[in-house]
Amino acid sequence: MASKALLILTGLFFYGSALYAVDATEIIRKSEEAVRGNSQVALIEIVIKTRRWTRSLEMKSWENRLEKKSFSEITAPEKDAGNRFLLINQDMRQYVPKLKKDIKISPSMMLQSWMGSDFTNDDIIKESSITKDYFHTLEGEGVVEGEQCYKVILKPKPDAAVVWGKIIYYARKSDYLPVREEFYNEHGVMKKVMTCGSFRMMHDRVIPVTYKMETVGKKDRYTQMNIRSVRFNSDIPASVFTLQNLKRK
Repeated sequence: MASKALLILTGLFFYGSALYAVDATEIIRKSEEAVRGNSQVALIEIVIKTRRWTRSLEMKSWENRLEKKSFSEITAPEKDAGNRFLLINQDMRQYVPKLKKDIKISPSMMLQSWMGSDFTNDDIIKESSITKDYFHTLEGEGVVEGEQCYKVILKPKPDAAVVWGKIIYYARKSDYLPVREEFYNEHGVMKKVMTCGSFRMMHDRVIPVTYKMETVGKKDRYTQMNIRSVRFNSDIPASVFTLQNLKRK
C-alpha cells in the first residue's frame, strides 16, 4: 500500500510539474500578443544618436498582425515627411515622395538600415514573425536588465524567410514582456542588441515604451524608439493597407 501511495504521489508531482511547466513557444506567443495585439495603431518617436549628431523622426504606424499587413508613415521632420512603408504578406514597398515613386523592398534589403537608423527594414515593416518563423527553446532563467527573466533561444525554421540566424530573447517571468533581444547572423555572430524598458500602462495593458537598438561594434551610436501612444485591437480600415494609400499625394 505504501509503495502504491508513493507511486500516486509521484504521479501527481509530475502531473503538477507538467501542468505548470513553462513552454518556450507560449512565452514568445504571450510576449508578442502583449506588445503587438492582433492589431495596433501607434505614434512613435525615433531618435538616432551618434557621436557627432542626433536626429529625430516621428512616425505613425498601423499593423494587422493576423493578416500580416503593416503600414508606416514618417510625419516629421518636414524633409522626411511622406516616406511610407507598406507590407502585404511578403510584398514590401516604400514610397519616396522626393522621387514620387514606390520602390519594392526585396528580401535582400531586409537587413539594410531603415532611414539611417540601427533598426532594419524588417524591424519596421515586421515581415518576419518570431512566433511562426522560429523554433523556440527555453534555455534557462536569470536576471537581465534588473528583471527576473526567461531565456529563450529562437532558431529559424527551414522554410522561413527570415533575416537572422538566431535570436536570444529575454522575457520577464512576471508577465512575459520582452526585456532584451540579441540578434545573430547565420555564422553565430551577434550583430545587434535591443533593450526594452520604461514599462507602463498604454491603452489597456502594460508594455515597454522604449526600445533601444545598438549595433555591435558601434559603441558611439544607437537608435531609440519611443512609443508615444498606442491603441490595440482596434478596427483598421482595409484602405490603409493599399498601394493607393502608399502612393497618395
